[in-house]
Formats: sequence, C-alpha cells, structure tokens
Amino acid sequence: MQSGSSDIATASVKLACGEEIKAEAANGNGPVDAIYQAINRITGYDVELVKYDLNAKGQGKDALGQVDIVVNYHGRRFHGVGLATDIVESSAKAMVHVLNNIWRAAEVEKELQRKAQNKENNKETV
Repeated sequence: MQSGSSDIATASVKLACGEEIKAEAANGNGPVDAIYQAINRITGYDVELVKYDLNAKGQGKDALGQVDIVVNYHGRRFHGVGLATDIVESSAKAMVHVLNNIWRAAEVEKELQRKAQNKENNKETV
C-alpha cells in the first residue's frame, strides 16, 4: 500500500474466494479507496459506499480502529464492520464483511426460489 499527498494510492489485495485465491491491484484517491477498488475487482460486486465511520476502540498505541460501512447493492443496503490496529486493514475487513453479507443474501434468495419452485412443482403433480 502506498499513498501520499502527491502520489496516487495503490493497493494490492489477495482474497480467498471459496477454494480459490485471487489477487488484484488498483489505484485510488487514497489508500482506502484503492483497497476497495481492488476488492471490488476481485469479487465483481459493484457496490456504492454510502457511509464510512471510523472510531477508536481503546487508548494509546494499542488502540484499535473500528470501521463501520454501509453500501448500496442492487437497491439494498448492507452493513459491514472491521477491527484492526491499522485503519486500512479495518476498512478492508469491513468491505469483506459487507461482500460476504451480500453473497449470503443471494444464497438465501436462491434457496427461497428453489423451495418456491419445488412447492409449485408439487402442486402440479397432485
């Protein structure tokens, strides 16, 4: 991760997506934006960040940075939280949390559709 007042921030990210490890690099207008761009390239989820909150948990040099985010995805809002000593890492964890929530919601929707289809098929055979 590199950033500075005159440089473009860059991020390189590796994520486990199921059994596969995927890597991507991206530029952004700051380190958090760069890491979010890289994560979105890996996952293919085009999310809109609508809320980003950073709070300290604890005091002194051992304090943790907690990042809470909300994103829009296909008309729905999803929340994620990340906690680490490094705020860029906290930000990445929050986005991964959001993307996992989006994936879970899609899996639940698929299961509900499958059950509804099975129920409909059972009505037709009676």
